[in-house]
Amino acid sequence: MVRLVYQSAHSLDCSGSFKLEGMRTIDETDLHILRLLQLDGRMTNAALAEAIELTPPSTLYRVRALEKAGLIKGYHAVVDHERLGLRLMVICQVQLSLHQEQPIERFRKSVEVIPEVIECLHVSGQFDFHLKIVAKDMKHYESIVREKITKIKGIAHINSCFVLSITKSSHQVPL
Repeated sequence: MVRLVYQSAHSLDCSGSFKLEGMRTIDETDLHILRLLQLDGRMTNAALAEAIELTPPSTLYRVRALEKAGLIKGYHAVVDHERLGLRLMVICQVQLSLHQEQPIERFRKSVEVIPEVIECLHVSGQFDFHLKIVAKDMKHYESIVREKITKIKGIAHINSCFVLSITKSSHQVPL
């Protein structure tokens, strides 16, 4: 597992650059690459090289290093769930009856195999998990809850918040 290691305060330079464990310093060019690929993950290496004003081999080397370091986790297509007939989006808040490692891990593993759960967040507060679920309609959502979610051992309480509209949906990290 790669984690970001920031330089100590006495060695931090004016640019605020940081190093990846066992790697060179991440510079403004690397950040520019990350910004561009977040906007268009299908951008060709040649187009990326032109945009950052480097040669294609140098650009490819940098992209591969960012991938190897875990800064680029993958490339994905953003699919419109509504056009696929999954018109209902729900934030399902789940409270567990026990807050110990085993029940938490059991819950995590159980939701990983439910295809309608497109995101699972372990959170603080009244609820322990927020699940983002897509469904065809209310009846479909009810079957997901009754046949899949409530079958998970250790759930104390479930609350459903139905998404009326999406104002912003982004996977872009501010750089």
